[in-house]
Amino acid sequence: MFELQAKWIAQVLSGKVLLPSEEEMLTDVEDHNMHLEVAGIPKHHTHRLHPREIEYMDWLAAQVGMPPVGASLKEMYWSLYKFIEVGFIGYRDLWDFENLSQ
Repeated sequence: MFELQAKWIAQVLSGKVLLPSEEEMLTDVEDHNMHLEVAGIPKHHTHRLHPREIEYMDWLAAQVGMPPVGASLKEMYWSLYKFIEVGFIGYRDLWDFENLSQ
């Protein structure tokens, strides 16, 4: 995700990707905040992407002219997220790194 974000920022700064109008961006922020409120998510979690992080990564990829995130990376991401979500202490020690791409 960080690589895609860096590419997107670089392309915005170089003028290859144009930002939406201020009005469109403010509307998006209002829609996002309303979604959080309806879902009962506190405002201090505004920065959280879950459960839409893959959608966000695919959007970033499209913006910078790259293909969508591959299925194997998506699978790895969700496998790791499941461990972290439950607060699994020691998940790094028990995660099966050898079989992530299989």
